[in-house]
Amino acid sequence: MAPINKSSQKDSARLDSTLAFAAKLERALRQAVDTLPSQSDLLYKNIESIDLIPASAIARKSRDLDERGTSIWNLASKHKEDAGLADALALARAFASLLLDRTQQLHSSAVASQLPQEPKSEGNIRLIATTDDTRVLKVTLKASRRCLGPYFVANPGSVFSQLIATDRHQLGVAEQIIERAAFYEKRLRQLSQDGNAQNLASTSRRLSHEYHILRIALAWHRERLDHADIWLAKLDHEKNVLEAAVAEQLADTLFEIGRDQAKKQQYQSALHWLERAHDVFVLHDPGDQSTDARALKNSIRHCLVHTSVKIGGEENIVRAWNIIHELENEEENTVAVLLLKLRVLTSNPSGAQDYCDVLLQVVRQIHLSDVNVKTILHHVHEIKRRSAHLAHSVLTTFISERLLVMDEMSWIETTVITLVWNCTTSTDLGDMTDQLDGLLTKVAAGSNSAFGASATHAAQILLLRRTEAAYSQGDYEQADSWCRLALHSVFSNSGESNIGKLQRKRILCAMSQSDFVKCHEIRHQMSEATLRDPSTQYLLYKVALRCHNVDLATESLDGISRVSENDPTLLYACVLEAQRNGNRLHVIRALSRVYNGSNHTAIAGLHLPTLLRLIARLLIEELESQQTQDQECIHELCKVFEGAAAAAKASQPDTNDAKAFPTSELEWFSRTNTDPQQASDLSLRRLFCNFLACCLLVVLARAEDVIQEQKQLRYYSELRNTMASFRTIVKVQLSRLEGGARTDLLRKYACLQAFDFEAAAKLGSWASFGELIEVCVCVCSVISPSPGSIG
Repeated sequence: MAPINKSSQKDSARLDSTLAFAAKLERALRQAVDTLPSQSDLLYKNIESIDLIPASAIARKSRDLDERGTSIWNLASKHKEDAGLADALALARAFASLLLDRTQQLHSSAVASQLPQEPKSEGNIRLIATTDDTRVLKVTLKASRRCLGPYFVANPGSVFSQLIATDRHQLGVAEQIIERAAFYEKRLRQLSQDGNAQNLASTSRRLSHEYHILRIALAWHRERLDHADIWLAKLDHEKNVLEAAVAEQLADTLFEIGRDQAKKQQYQSALHWLERAHDVFVLHDPGDQSTDARALKNSIRHCLVHTSVKIGGEENIVRAWNIIHELENEEENTVAVLLLKLRVLTSNPSGAQDYCDVLLQVVRQIHLSDVNVKTILHHVHEIKRRSAHLAHSVLTTFISERLLVMDEMSWIETTVITLVWNCTTSTDLGDMTDQLDGLLTKVAAGSNSAFGASATHAAQILLLRRTEAAYSQGDYEQADSWCRLALHSVFSNSGESNIGKLQRKRILCAMSQSDFVKCHEIRHQMSEATLRDPSTQYLLYKVALRCHNVDLATESLDGISRVSENDPTLLYACVLEAQRNGNRLHVIRALSRVYNGSNHTAIAGLHLPTLLRLIARLLIEELESQQTQDQECIHELCKVFEGAAAAAKASQPDTNDAKAFPTSELEWFSRTNTDPQQASDLSLRRLFCNFLACCLLVVLARAEDVIQEQKQLRYYSELRNTMASFRTIVKVQLSRLEGGARTDLLRKYACLQAFDFEAAAKLGSWASFGELIEVCVCVCSVISPSPGSIG
């Protein structure tokens, strides 16, 4: 019994396993192609194991392998290669091509060994070998194309090639199949060199060219462009005439290499490969090109222009213009050619007018779509860097001539925002508010609808920035114009809050120009909600103080106090504003809102005694400055003291409570507490005090000798200051006193005038003598006091 060959058993088992998998794959292709991607790992494994099966094992089941391979190939070819199945179907084709390759190699060897023993002519021998070799070569070339990517696959629905990156395993499979194709390509090339094989020559030449193109693509995928150059040189397409389809395939491959290099920013390398792709069409122009071929040729030239501009330099710019002129001769000024011109013009910063002229042609010719509108706006940004005026011209033309006709609101919004951006960020445009207002009115009439919230918000932000810039520079009229634009009806979807902010800004601008009529006009345009807003009330309070509108000031204070129960910030601001305007009554009214007289309380966190003391002092000063008694002031003063008394009774002195009255505060109110009916006598008491002080100072000054001259002069200086205070108050009292009281006051006034005259002489204040003499004459004309008399 012969010994069992374990190696032969292992080879047979491997062959059986391959056939079993082939049968399973065939069933999947027939019945459940969706499960094919899940078998990718098994496909890789069986593809690798095919080479391990020796020819002796293949010979026993070559017919089965050939039938399975043919069936799998045909089934895989029938299925549509969508994104989910493309890779799996490519692997299935690769597996089928390797099955056919192994059987064909065995068959070729068998035929060659039998030829000398059979009565066949040499031509028949060549026909048998060539037919099968050609079949397998075509299969291996197609399979390798599928593994390398779909750009070798005719796709009528796509003008440009779409490259799918292959993983390392699939790239390795493609290389494995191409190595198989090398065997058949070489043999067919050798056979075709025989003078008796004219029919074989054209087929062999075409397949050889396709093989070389695949070699170029594989080298590119392997990132070995030096190898790609070698294979392109072997193809020698400059001497060999390529068929139209093969020439297109070569140009497509070279174009994809160039475009890939451009994406990697390897522009010199990209230019090298793109020029070669362009040369293919120059050398192998079939005259009547297919639509896809013309599209590919234009794509190559477009990419050449972009790459030349990227590299820069006079030579490359000239090359770009030459290609554009070629395109113009073939296609005239199509939008694609115009866009290429714009791309080249970007390299010339000084050609703003040329750029604008070409862009206007694009605006008038281009088919409007989302992408094309974005393209136009991109070039508007580019031209703005050179001239904001030209950018404005393009945008207004685009809106008026194209967008309003289309009535596509999203395009109109985007373009108008770009227009507003151009106007608000360009300082060399001047005042564009009237032009913008007219265009916005035209847009509102043409579109019959307001902008959406997002577009409105974007436009108003730009306009408000320009408003703030003009306001900060003191150009209030310009600021108001920009703010008025932001309130245009086309922006009516901005929301009540934003409208209120803009209206308040307009009031600030008008107030800064002292145009209070405009302030009131804007006020009447406000909604009820905006008017109730505390910020609006505070702003109107400032307007009321400046235009002396007591009713508006009171109304605004009432509105502010209603929302200031927990936060008195705005009330404090009103106090400061009234104080800044020098209006004591308004200060008192604002402070009174802080103090709630009905229940003798104040806003949380305030020290009530201090607040009451401040209000009382202001009321007393107001009473002293009035020529006639203001009953309202007297009434308010009474309320303050009553409130202080009530709060003092209810509190514990010298505690940390904000309402507690310290002893010092109680003493102040005790000293100051006066019958309100006698409040008018306070200023008269002050007059008497000033009179006595002046008398005392003149006595002290006259008593000092010459040695203490500096001290004497200080007394005289204090006398003059006290006299100035007396002179201020006496005018009020003389206007309200009658009879003997008035005469007595005049005599005292005359006496003090003499003291003031003496002090001015001692101090050398000669410039004030004229005024003193006038006052003396006026007083003496009423009475004739004796010299030195005090009255």
